[in-house]
Amino acid sequence: MKKIVIAAALLGSAAVAFAKGPQKPGNWHITVSMEMPGMGQMPPRSFDKCVTPAQSDDPKQAIKQQSEDCDPADIKVSGNTLTYKITCHKHGGTQTGAGEITYSGDSYTGTTTVEMANPRGGGTIKMIQHMSGQRTGDCAK
Repeated sequence: MKKIVIAAALLGSAAVAFAKGPQKPGNWHITVSMEMPGMGQMPPRSFDKCVTPAQSDDPKQAIKQQSEDCDPADIKVSGNTLTYKITCHKHGGTQTGAGEITYSGDSYTGTTTVEMANPRGGGTIKMIQHMSGQRTGDCAK
C-alpha cells in the first residue's frame, strides 16, 4: 500500500503542474484528493505552487519539473480545457493515465485517472485524483 500512496502522490504532483494557455502564471493554492475504488479514499492535501511564465507556456516542462520519471503525451488545449495522457515509471512499475483540467479565470478543477499493476499481483489498481486550484496572487520573488 505504501508504494501505491507514493506513486499516487507523485502522479498527483505532476498532474496539477500542467499549465498551458488557460492557466495564468502566479501562486496557486491547490487541493488534491485521491480515491482508489475498492480501497478507499485518502484525505485531501493542499499546497501552494508558483507557476512561472515558462511553465504556463510549456506544460511538458512543468510536468518534467515535478517528476523526471513521467512522460506526458497527447497534450491538447481546447478553449479553457487541457487534456493529457501520462506514463510514469516509478518504484519498479509503470503507471499510465489520462486527465482533464478546466480553467475558469483564476481557478480550475480537474480529474486524472491512473492505473498501475497491483504490486501484490493480480490485476491493476485504479487511482482517481480530483484537483482544484485557486490563484492567490503573484509568486514571491
